[in-house]
Amino acid sequence: MSSAQQPADQAGQPTAAETGHAGPPPAAQTGPAAAGQAGPLRVPTQPRAAGPGGVRAKPDVYRSPVAPVVWWVWVAFAVANLIDLAVQGRDHLAAEVAAVLILVTGIAYVTAFRPRVLADDAGITIRNPLRDHHVPWDCVQDMELRDSLEVHCIPQDGEQKSKPLYAWAVHSSRRSRLKAEARARRSAKSSRQPPAAYARLPAEAQAALTKSDSEIITRALGERATRARAAGASGGRRTARWDMLAIAALVLPALLLLVVSLV
Repeated sequence: MSSAQQPADQAGQPTAAETGHAGPPPAAQTGPAAAGQAGPLRVPTQPRAAGPGGVRAKPDVYRSPVAPVVWWVWVAFAVANLIDLAVQGRDHLAAEVAAVLILVTGIAYVTAFRPRVLADDAGITIRNPLRDHHVPWDCVQDMELRDSLEVHCIPQDGEQKSKPLYAWAVHSSRRSRLKAEARARRSAKSSRQPPAAYARLPAEAQAALTKSDSEIITRALGERATRARAAGASGGRRTARWDMLAIAALVLPALLLLVVSLV
């Protein structure tokens, strides 16, 4: 489902001098990803404050930094090949290859570039490949992490039990869960005599070292929902909508490929 934070001195953000911290929050200091592994998810640890003049700050974004990189690399590859086909391709096969490239570009858009989780003062928004869900904080009942982030909502419209909402962008593979469990076991074994550098870390940073990025995100969102409900948040009803652009990015190239293949 994870991710570098926005700089702390952007508009609407407290500066280091204002917060009293010399660097980013400890939970965000996850370090570089190991070779062959996806980079960490973006894990904003604190809600952003409103900007100057009461302008609402940009929402916190949770997603893997690898996904947009894959998207832009594919776009560059597809554009280069489409240009080559336009210059040199003059047969039916070239048209079919071009249609396939466009279709794969649409698939990459909806599966790699579009998915993300947004959190702001109003609530949480889950952008999945084809559908968006917005849940006000007062409608959030619970959050848990299984194969992906699951948001459990308070039933509405006479529902006995609402179905959980799954966030495509925040996922937890079995491999990452096993690694997090192994780190937790190693931490427990060394808890009696921890290294001096580890002992000097804040408790939040120590906990982050034993958890996966997806677990940190789930915990951060759950705590934000709890704070919002305690503050009396009221944002209305949860909503869902299909994204027409994402649907068009799949349907139109598929129709194009079908037409080219039949001609």
